[in-house]
Amino acid sequence: MTLKAREPVNAVQHAPMATLRFFAENLSPDVVGRIIPEKPDVAANKGDAIPTKRGRHVHTAKVGTWFITTEHRRLGYKPERHLAWVVQLANDHFDELKRRIPGIKADLSLLVHDSRFDLRVLPMALLQKAVEVGELEIEVPPRGEDIILNVGNLTSELSRR
Repeated sequence: MTLKAREPVNAVQHAPMATLRFFAENLSPDVVGRIIPEKPDVAANKGDAIPTKRGRHVHTAKVGTWFITTEHRRLGYKPERHLAWVVQLANDHFDELKRRIPGIKADLSLLVHDSRFDLRVLPMALLQKAVEVGELEIEVPPRGEDIILNVGNLTSELSRR
């Protein structure tokens, strides 16, 4: 008889996921692709059709977009690992992208399925780097929580919690 290791009762069922999006009126995904070696989850020129995950609806890109997630990367269950991955990717390439694509902007998100998640467990230095890249949205669906962080409100948001 073979015994299987049991999952702890309070184990997180879904890994966190972080996203990074670059966007600009004149962003060409091909230009971004020549700078960033990672394959995006979504890339579209302004006006291109963007299919949804389920393929039922198609959206039209209002601006040029290049979008990547940590969804299928084996980064484990620590939210800070997922956020650090997209922040590092942005920091490694954003200056070059700004030189080549005037007006380019970025935003990030972090999806955490753990109802016990505490924003204060994320390293302050990581959060500061993230909001320097662009606005950071942190979603915690089990609590119905949606936190928007930026350079102007980071300190006050952390002190409220």
